[in-house]
Amino acid sequence: MGNRTRRTAVLCAIVVLGAGGVAGCGGSGAEDDKPSAEKGGNEVRRMSAALKTLKGYDTVRMNGRYMSIADIDLRADREGNCVGTLDFGDDGRTEFVHVGGERVWHRHDDAVLATWRRLAEQTGPDAVARHDKAAKKVRGKYIESSPAEVEENLELRLCDLDTTFADVPDSVSGAEARNPETKAGERVVGLVQQPEGAGVSVQVPVTGTPVPLRAGFEIDGEPFELAISDPGEPVKATPPLAAETVTSAEVTGLFPENPKSTQSR
Repeated sequence: MGNRTRRTAVLCAIVVLGAGGVAGCGGSGAEDDKPSAEKGGNEVRRMSAALKTLKGYDTVRMNGRYMSIADIDLRADREGNCVGTLDFGDDGRTEFVHVGGERVWHRHDDAVLATWRRLAEQTGPDAVARHDKAAKKVRGKYIESSPAEVEENLELRLCDLDTTFADVPDSVSGAEARNPETKAGERVVGLVQQPEGAGVSVQVPVTGTPVPLRAGFEIDGEPFELAISDPGEPVKATPPLAAETVTSAEVTGLFPENPKSTQSR
């Protein structure tokens, strides 16, 4: 079993992130919102336009849920800047800052550290001692790493917009409208790529410009469904102060599964 597989099996709540809800949503719509065969070409055009817009964003906010594991809220641009949070519910919360694609900072709250300590207890007293020593240094501070050191974090994929939208098509040849509903006073509808199983969906206003409000797609086979907002807003990714930072080398052993390697999450 590979390192990533073991880590996911032991602590999946700390290594993945993402979104929930479906583009296309539930709820009943008015009779005139229902798709018809004559509208198929229009749905293709609107979905293709929405996907093209999505793939063209240079900065964007994405938030939602990955399976039942974590809530994600981040802002990213194409310059390698990304800021956001991972919320694991009772298992804690992690803040992250990526600057220029060169350095990465994570700050884990006490609940995350407590989760890792429970894992250390399952490993043995030596693992607990290593964890406690590292946790004392990192509590309330950011861990500074290189992207390579945390390359298995799925958040890195979302923070890289080229990677995020790599498998999203520029256009579709078939699309179907599903389950219109009202959100914040606006009628919206889900457009799903056809044939079934294509893995791409997008939610847009029922009328007017097909702005992508929510999108469902895959990254390296992992399904994500995210709310999309704030395109064009600058990403303010500021490195934490030195007094608020420890290096990854200083907290070896924080994650109990592999104490000899550097772990920053």
